[in-house]
Amino acid sequence: MPTTRATRRRGPLTALQGAEPAVAIGDTTARHVRLTPDGLARHIGESRSQFVSWVQVHSLTVAPPSTWWPYPAISDMAAALLGGVAGGLEVGEAAETPTFLVVMTTLDGQRQEWRATQHYLSGYRRGDAQATTRLVEYLTARGEARLLLARPAELIDRISAVTRIGPQFGP
Repeated sequence: MPTTRATRRRGPLTALQGAEPAVAIGDTTARHVRLTPDGLARHIGESRSQFVSWVQVHSLTVAPPSTWWPYPAISDMAAALLGGVAGGLEVGEAAETPTFLVVMTTLDGQRQEWRATQHYLSGYRRGDAQATTRLVEYLTARGEARLLLARPAELIDRISAVTRIGPQFGP
């Protein structure tokens, strides 16, 4: 039985509530990385395979693939439909599920590459991919900001509000 449940999602980010609240990068039913106030962990589904404390992290980067499609799920359905029509009913060799890299460098110089499974074959909306990249950069650079990870649903709501609003112009 899962100890966490997804409550919000924005692009590659998912808010997980429960025993261990976290913001996940990637599909939480497959390979993903969970960010908590204490550190980051590589997961496959609910199973954690590795944990690194923020104290050990020198840099963390993520570059989720982006698409020009405004609704990536529709793009995936259209591609599957067109592929089925064009290819007939023949079943070919299954393609590997697409993933993207989450790269971490520790203070002792070790580089670790973790893979996160995409939600969509076509990628994420550009704004969502950019928001994810910027959030990871912000959390890596500012230790005090990691406290936001204790309330993942609120953090996803804030990101959603910021990405829906255009740039603000002041006097």
